[in-house]
Amino acid sequence: MDGKLYVYGDSLLKATVPDEEFRYHFHADELRRALGGVEVVNRAKMGATIRKGLSLVQHDLQRGLDGGCALVAYGGNDSDFDWCAVSEQPDGEHRPHTELPEFVRLLKETLDALRARGVQPVLMTLPPIDAQRYLHFICRGGLSCERIMHWLGDSQAIYRYQEMYSGAVAQLAAAEGVPLIPARQSFLCERSCAQMIAADGIHLTMEGYHRLYDTLAQWMKKNL
Repeated sequence: MDGKLYVYGDSLLKATVPDEEFRYHFHADELRRALGGVEVVNRAKMGATIRKGLSLVQHDLQRGLDGGCALVAYGGNDSDFDWCAVSEQPDGEHRPHTELPEFVRLLKETLDALRARGVQPVLMTLPPIDAQRYLHFICRGGLSCERIMHWLGDSQAIYRYQEMYSGAVAQLAAAEGVPLIPARQSFLCERSCAQMIAADGIHLTMEGYHRLYDTLAQWMKKNL
C-alpha cells in the first residue's frame, strides 16, 4: 500500500479544540508527527457531512488522485439536527442532516469511487460524544433547552443517534471488506474517556486528540 494518506472528514480530523469562549483552534499539524513519516494530505472540513466528503473525493479524483490510501471519516455532522428548528417546533418532525439510509448510500458511493481509481479506502468509527455537554453548548445562545428536551425525550438520545451512525460505518466496512480503524473502542475502554471530550461535547481535548492520532498511527504502522 502506498505510503501517502489522504484524509477526508470533518472538524475532528482537523483536531479542533474549543477554548473557554468556544472559539475553535486547529491542531492537526502539530499532531501529525504522531503519524511518523507518512505523507498526509488533509482534506477535512469543518461541518462536513458525507455529501460534502463525496464531492471532495470526486473533485480530487478528477484532478488526478490515484493510488495511496484514503481515510474517510464522517457521521458526526450527518447525525446532528437543526436545533434552531427543534427549539422553535418541539412537537414537529425533525430529521438528521443526512438520514441514515442516505448516509450509508453516499458513504458506499465514496468507497466505490476511490476503489475504482486504485485508492484504498479506510473507514473509522466515531469517537464518543458527551450528550449533556453538547445540549448545554447548543442552548448557550438562547435556544430553549426545555423545548429541545421535550422533543428529544432525554438528552442521551443525542448520543444514541451519533452511536447509530458510528455503528453503520462499522457495518458497511464489514460488508464491503474495507479496513476499519476502531477509534470509538479506543475511547470507550478508558475510564478517563470523559476527560478526552471537550466542553462542547462533540470535539476532543488535546488528550483526546492524542488518543485519536495514536490510534490512527498504530493502524498505519501495521498497514502503510
